[in-house]
Amino acid sequence: RGASTKARTLGKTGLEVWTTDETPEVAAFFAGRGYEEVRRYVISELDVANACDLGPPSFDVASIAERPVPAERLYAIALESYRDQPGRDETLIGDLDTWRGWGLDPHPAESYFVAQDGDEVLGYAYLSQKDGVWTHDFAAVARAHRGRGVAGALKRAQVRWAKDEGISALRTATETRLGPMRALNDRFGFRPLYTEIV
Repeated sequence: RGASTKARTLGKTGLEVWTTDETPEVAAFFAGRGYEEVRRYVISELDVANACDLGPPSFDVASIAERPVPAERLYAIALESYRDQPGRDETLIGDLDTWRGWGLDPHPAESYFVAQDGDEVLGYAYLSQKDGVWTHDFAAVARAHRGRGVAGALKRAQVRWAKDEGISALRTATETRLGPMRALNDRFGFRPLYTEIV
């Protein structure tokens, strides 16, 4: 109640809480208090050493350590991609400097990959590490280039890099409505662990 009261005083119309299918009693607790489920994410893990080799990326993919890309070009893709996620059509990612502060600069340049066709930036994807766990944090593909295999090319580059670096496992969180990305994860050999509920 205290959180709801504070949110109302701040002019907020709702609160977002996260739980997992490993604790169904928590989801039931919130449902009983008027919360509605809006998203689910399948948390999966890849055994990198035994990952399927799907061949080289079908597009020109390089890390920003190898081939720097102006932040403005990545931000333009981020602006449309974050809002295009299921249940995220009202997502605001802030201005360029704000986005850089969480969507670019904190991530290792050697594991931040960009797909290009000539000089045109098609999409990007980055890995991050926290407490010894490496994660596919986000992949974004320009609307005009979706459905061409850009996300798959980025993921191939990420998995190859992880193998070369001796990383044992990669985790990913995929919204349940993103069928093509879940199918891509299956082809690589990602194994579902649990589901996050929002």
